[in-house]
Amino acid sequence: MVRDLGLKEQIVEKAQELIKEGQGPFSLAVIDVDNFANINKTYGYSIGDEVIKKITSILCQNVSDFDCITRRGDEYCLLLINKGSERSFIELEELRRYISDNIFNFNYEDRSENIYITISCGIASYPRDAKNYVELSRVADSALFRAKKLGKNKVCLSEVESMVLKSSYFTKTQVDRLSSLAKLIEKTEAFLLREALDDLFKKYSQ
Repeated sequence: MVRDLGLKEQIVEKAQELIKEGQGPFSLAVIDVDNFANINKTYGYSIGDEVIKKITSILCQNVSDFDCITRRGDEYCLLLINKGSERSFIELEELRRYISDNIFNFNYEDRSENIYITISCGIASYPRDAKNYVELSRVADSALFRAKKLGKNKVCLSEVESMVLKSSYFTKTQVDRLSSLAKLIEKTEAFLLREALDDLFKKYSQ
């Protein structure tokens, strides 16, 4: 179920509260649907609305209950609680890859369209990149601008960094089943694996 998106002011207030209480790290991520104007122009605004609903659903399904998310037009703002730059990068990169690896089908009235969608994202982290919300927002926007300038369909941190994702090895059957499940319920494979690990820790920590 897609949860209701909050207001931008709620993210600002929450970030300022965390900063005031010295609770970090946390990250601010700004996400933009690439070439959304062209999607509206090519397929029409009704299909464009369906694209936004799909991206909203995917984002909401793959952030934790503690995180905050808002949307204005085709741009999203995420406040990732207790997550520094590295973890935030990994989670947003998983989302970017999940979206870009799929062709999504949209049905509206008597029409059916298969559309390739990508997103770009900029991330800034407190206290690493800024000591107040205004500066944090500016840095995140700057990182998003760089992601767009580099060709879109990218996740950029506040400054150029190279992040290496850790890999795990499973049987082909396990990987295929995980991939099918992820597509079915609109969660990334890594998100499902983290859920499984959390359940494993709870089971054996008793």
